[in-house]
This record gives sequence, structure tokens and C-alpha cells, in this order.
Amino acid sequence: MATYNHGHDGTYGDSNYRYGDGEKAPYEYQQTHSVSSPVTDAGKLSDPNDRHHSLQRGLSARQVSMIAIGGAIGTGLIIGTGTALKNAGPASILISYSIVGLIVYVVMAALGEMATWLPAAGGFVPYATRYVIVLTRDLGQVDPALGFAVGYTYWFKYIITTPNQLTAGALVIQYWCPPERVNPGVFIAIFLVAIIVFNYLGIRFFGELEFWLSSIKVLTILGLIILMIVLAAGGGPSHEATGFRYWHNPGAFAEYLAKGSLGKFLAVWSTMVTAVFAFLGTELIGVTVGEAQNPRRNVPRAIKLTFWRIVIFYIVSVFLLGLNVAYNDPLLTGATKKSNSAAASPFVVAIQIAGIKGLPGFLNACILIFVFSAANSDLYIASRTIHGLALKGQAPRFLATTDKRGVPVYGLALSALVCCIAFLNISTSSKLVFGYFVNLVSIFGLLSWITILVSHIYFVRARKAQGVPKSELRYTSPFGMWGSAIALFFCCLIALTKNFTVFFPSASYGRFDYKNFITGYLGIPLYLMQVNRSRKNTRARLTLRSMIAGWKLVKRTKGVTPLTADLYTGKDIIDADEQEWLAREAAEKASGRGPNVVYRHTLGYLF
Repeated sequence: MATYNHGHDGTYGDSNYRYGDGEKAPYEYQQTHSVSSPVTDAGKLSDPNDRHHSLQRGLSARQVSMIAIGGAIGTGLIIGTGTALKNAGPASILISYSIVGLIVYVVMAALGEMATWLPAAGGFVPYATRYVIVLTRDLGQVDPALGFAVGYTYWFKYIITTPNQLTAGALVIQYWCPPERVNPGVFIAIFLVAIIVFNYLGIRFFGELEFWLSSIKVLTILGLIILMIVLAAGGGPSHEATGFRYWHNPGAFAEYLAKGSLGKFLAVWSTMVTAVFAFLGTELIGVTVGEAQNPRRNVPRAIKLTFWRIVIFYIVSVFLLGLNVAYNDPLLTGATKKSNSAAASPFVVAIQIAGIKGLPGFLNACILIFVFSAANSDLYIASRTIHGLALKGQAPRFLATTDKRGVPVYGLALSALVCCIAFLNISTSSKLVFGYFVNLVSIFGLLSWITILVSHIYFVRARKAQGVPKSELRYTSPFGMWGSAIALFFCCLIALTKNFTVFFPSASYGRFDYKNFITGYLGIPLYLMQVNRSRKNTRARLTLRSMIAGWKLVKRTKGVTPLTADLYTGKDIIDADEQEWLAREAAEKASGRGPNVVYRHTLGYLF
């Protein structure tokens, strides 16, 4: 097995390269003991030797599993599928959601392999820092370019999407309370205070709340699936079975932006983009690994079940939706022009076509829960991401501070403060600007998938080069490195073509939609940009470097090879943590308080 410098002096791989004074080496705080040495609070803290910067492992198996589901179910499914169906037709959305669902499973499997080898605080960002890294000879410092880029772009995404979800919640409430009666800013303020409090109360409270909110999501989707089956079979008030009628008339494929085969291909591809953004958030499970109990057991189980959840909640849903609503139905066309309320949901259109009354109001309440849960988890992701960046010295050090509940209070406060931009939506003039922000950061979620896949490819290369057998891994991706490479190709292709409609003429913007082109693609160069901290004559200055791809050329740097990639730093503490959980489970089993086997093999597969 190749050797790696496991020194305690802050060196990283090669003694010629050192971290700066203000930066904490990745898991440097976990290098002071071995598996056989006593570990204080093993199984309780992400870093037992640094209580003031450590997260608490308070998420149980059922909470981790349910959060994994909740991250995959949102308004993108219950509302966004309407636009996809209108533009492309039922067969197109079935094809695109199936393909993207497979890509998502590859991404999750890749994340699961890395997360079970070394469950790290800071989500998946540390893996990009450890395995896909650039070394610079300036000051002899390690410069984790990709980890820095994905960390900040991921944080930017969620400090923008959180206020976007808060605004959506205020719009949903307009179903019962019009803005003429109560200013939407009141509801934005109420929701913002609520999610701040729920995040501040600690990971145990957050996990339990998300468990029940996600349970409501699951029950809502399952209820809609059952209802769609009943309506398609003729069980509605009209007793008219639609079957595959709408697949024949008006047809299975719609034409989008062009006529003939080209129009049908563009329709399928446009829904590929829609499907990707409907699935975004599934990687939330990677952020929870630093606070999950026994992550080497619970995270793989949640990821293994991801495949069936994708099939049930997404593919089955869009298939049944295509049986109940024609893509050219006037009600569907009208629904896609409405805001984030039940009126915009294609499932409500199916209910209206069937002649069922009363359900739209109930579904609107469910959508409100969807939106609130999304805002709550988005703020959680933002606070943990900036905490992870601060641990690596890539953000101000005080942002890594945690309280006695393991909450990164300053990271939470900063993220919550930025979320106040939600109040921009109260003004009509500033709402357009906020819309540009949302469009700008929307691609960052897709770039996070790309980073996970790149990190996995480098991780597999490193473990093979260093002779780590598969038997030492608690979970391995069934698709291997080449599966990640293929998924990476499609993710890059979708990222480059996600706004392809700007090149097609329209009466609203002319021959070229330059505004959406800029906001839709500006996120890519922002992701590739780097800030390099350099010093000259003892004066600190910030220098903006252009691209990660050109970083090595500009700085004359070299990358970490598979033989020198850091696979082991901090693994000892995780091994000790795992042994602690195994001992606890053995004690519970001996006392008769083990897990409910009946629940695990029935409702446990869904929840």
C-alpha cells in the first residue's frame, strides 16, 4: 500500500507544502489517537477532541432515511411537472425522468461510497478538497481549488433558494388570504423566524421535525399516486376510464420549438433539464453524514433505498399523470401560468378534469408543508456548508464555532441574515432582480452533482493505487468509476444546454434572450473562479484567478496523484465511532431493545 504522510505537524502529503496559520488541516483535529486509544464522546460528536467546533451525531436511522426522501420530494415534482407535460407530452417526461432518475442514483451511490469510507462534517465538499486537489508552491501552501469552489457555490445556492422558498410559502397562503388583506412580507417574516428557531434548537429537534414533515410529503405523493390510478381506471365521479387515451390523442410526444422529429427531440431534452432540477436536493443526505448516528450503517441503507423511491415517487407519478391529463388540455395550459399554489399543480388539473371538489384546498395545504420543509432544510444545508468551509480555513474561523447542541450558531446567523433578501419580493420592481438571482444560482445544484462524480472518480483511482480492497469499504457504488464517468458526461451536457431555449426567437425578447443567457450560464464561470490568498511584503491581498482549469497553468502547480491522495487522515476516529455504535447496538439487542424487524421490512422501506 502506498504511504501517505500522517504527520501531526499540519503537513499535507508532502512536507514541502503546509497550511497557513489560519487554516485547520482537513481533520487535523482527528489525528491525535488511534483506534485502540480512548476516544472521548465517540459516537456523539463529529470531532470528540474539539467540542467548540464539532457537530453532534444526533440523527437516527429513521431520520436520516426520511430526510433522504424529503430531499428528493418537492414542488419540482408536484408543480414543475405540469410545464414539462405541456411542453413535451407524456412519453417525453417518462423517458427523461427515468434517465435522470438513473443519473441521480449513480450520483447517490458515488456519494455513499465516499461518505461511508469517511463520514465528514461539511457534506461532500471535503471529498473534493481531499481527492481532487491542487497544490501550489507559493508559500508552500495546499490550495484545495475544487473544494473551495463547490463549497461557496453550494452555499450561495442555498442562501438564495431559502428566501425563494419563503416567498413561495407566502404565495401559497394567498390561496386563503389575498395580499390585499395581509402583506406577504408578514408571512415571509413568520416563516423566516420559524426556520431559524427550528435550526437553532439543535439537530435532534431538526431531525424529528423533518421526519414528520417528510412523512407528510410521502403520504401526499402516495395518496396522489393512488388517486391517479383510480381516476385512470374509471373510479372518478364520471366513471370514465382514460387508460392510454391521451397517448394516442393528442399523442405521446409533443413538438417543442420546432416541427417534426427535431421538435420532439427538443421536447424530450427540455424535460431532461426540468427533471434534473426536480431531483436537485437529493444530495442532502451527504450533508447529514457529519451528524448521523452510525453513518456507516445508516447512510448506505438510505442510499440503497433511493432507487425504489425514485421509481415510486417520480417515475410512477409522471407516468400516471400522463394517463390523466392531455398535454394540450386548456386547464393544464392555464395552470402552468400560475404561481406556486395548488392551482399550478398538474395533479389538481387531473382532479378538476375528473370533477372532484374540495381536494385543491387540501393539496394547497400539503404544498405549503412542502415549501416550509424545503426552506427549513435549505437553511440547514447553508449553515452546515459555511461551517465546513470555516473548518478548512476557507471562511472566517468564527463561523466554525458551535454551541453545546452542536449548532454552528454564527454560520446559522450569517445564512439567516442573507435570507432577508426574501423581502425583495414584496416590491414588484425588485422581484425581477430577485428572479435573476434565482436563475443565476439554479445551476449550482447541478454543479454539485458534477463535483460529487469527479470526486468519486478520483477516490476510486486513489484507493486502487493505494491498494485498498473493496472488502474494507462498507459500501461500494454498483456502477463503479465508469458509471460515474458516464453520469458526469450527461451532467456536463445538461449544464451546458440547460438554457438552450435562449437561442430560439420569441416575440417577447426577439432573436436572442441575452438576459436569461447571462443569468443562466454565469454560474459556471463563477464556479470555476478562485480566490487566491497571497502575501507580498507582509501585506495580505486577494487576487482573483480566472478558472480552475487554468489554475495549474497560471500558478505552475501540480495535482495530488492517486498515490498521494489523502484517504486515511481522520479514518481512525470514524473507526472508533463505528465500534462504539456496534457495541451500543449489541447491548440493545441483548436487552431486547433492538430495532423493530417488522417495521424495517414493511413501512421502513418507504419511511
